[in-house]
Amino acid sequence: MTQDDSLHYWQNMRIAMEAAGATSSAIYKRALAITQGLPDPLASQDLAEG
Repeated sequence: MTQDDSLHYWQNMRIAMEAAGATSSAIYKRALAITQGLPDPLASQDLAEG
């Protein structure tokens, strides 16, 4: 998956979750951060678990 594909995925995820009113979950917060160009808030957890 390219970086553009990844950004598009997270943009779609964010839009869908906002439409559903599901804005309190960790996955929404991850989508929000990524689409705003901020660091992935779960990246450090992913590295610790991997």
